[in-house]
Amino acid sequence: MKKKKHKGNTSLFYKILQVLMKLPVLQNIRILFYFYDKTVLAFLRKPKRIQGEKKRVLVVFPFALGDCVLFLGAIENMRRIYPKEQYYLELTCQVGYEALFEKYFDSVIPLQYQKASVNPFYRASMWKRLRECYYDLVIDPIGCEECSPNVYVANAVCADKKTGVLTKSDKKIQCPQWMRNRIYDEVIVIEQKHLHKIKYYACVWKKIGGITATAHPAELPRMALDIKLPEHYFIVFPSASLPAKQWTTEGFAEIAERLHKLTGYPLVVCGTEHDAGTIEEMLAQIQEIPVTNLVGKTNVSEFIEIIGRTDLLVTNDTSAYHIGVAQRRKVCIVTGGYVYDAFIHYDYAAEGYENPSIVCKWRKCYNCNNMCSYKVKHAYPCVEENTVEDVWEAVKNLWEQKRDEK
Repeated sequence: MKKKKHKGNTSLFYKILQVLMKLPVLQNIRILFYFYDKTVLAFLRKPKRIQGEKKRVLVVFPFALGDCVLFLGAIENMRRIYPKEQYYLELTCQVGYEALFEKYFDSVIPLQYQKASVNPFYRASMWKRLRECYYDLVIDPIGCEECSPNVYVANAVCADKKTGVLTKSDKKIQCPQWMRNRIYDEVIVIEQKHLHKIKYYACVWKKIGGITATAHPAELPRMALDIKLPEHYFIVFPSASLPAKQWTTEGFAEIAERLHKLTGYPLVVCGTEHDAGTIEEMLAQIQEIPVTNLVGKTNVSEFIEIIGRTDLLVTNDTSAYHIGVAQRRKVCIVTGGYVYDAFIHYDYAAEGYENPSIVCKWRKCYNCNNMCSYKVKHAYPCVEENTVEDVWEAVKNLWEQKRDEK
């Protein structure tokens, strides 16, 4: 019964999402946040400028964990433009991700941006927090094509100059020009379409600082673990932020059983409470495999470290994928082509990184940016059509590579 309930919630969630995606008018309701924020900001006192030896710069990045990992791949360019001796760099991000950025910023402001989307009182208190300081410069590197949280943060803070980014892509621009003109003093245009996100952020820093920017998977912080782990193990990660990106739990369970039989290694599962239902569904279909279940028992830093120690990772398109690649693990992703060039296709072998094994069937509609033109029941057709044998062939090849490297 529990299994059916999980699938039912997945289907309902996706149907609602599809309606929103196919009716841009409904998405434009988010523009109302702009007028609500303007009303709130009118009652908040503007911060006074504090003259100091260093100029203050705020970087806005209130996005998910996988996005943060990609952003960090080009972050070293930022410090070349804004050296520590001359600039005080601050970043605002989602609560829980502070440890990722502490190496690169003088301070980090963690806030609950998801909560701010549904709780107007918290949203008002968040703007009050962000108005405690006056900045010389605010940089929004994410992109202002949509009315997403980064745009509203840029609107709320006080600064001499605010810089945003606009990408010339096939994606419909939903944030109206009048709104962008009122928020940003400068909007940098990225001409190239379908850039991988790390290269996109490198291009942003190049445009801002006029430098030759570098791009490669992030160097993530490592740590000692109090959690007891097997000496060798593999991870199967069947969850994803969008249900439409999830390959079947039956397929992942079959891969886990075959991989244990091939290697003799135990399975480790990890993730947040959001992932628990999907992972439990997969585990219910697995028999006679030793499992270490760490779901809901780790913070972000521990999650990253657990992935960084695995012998092999099999995953959907989710943060675990980007972390595994950055940690130079053997990674197999089961995915579709919805954001293939921007998020899926890593090609950094020239920089010394091992490219992941991508299980994905080619379709003419690749890079649709989650605007699927097909009827979707549970997952995108380009995800569902991947077979167990397709995935197993890729996983088996990865294992053979690892064995040959020993």
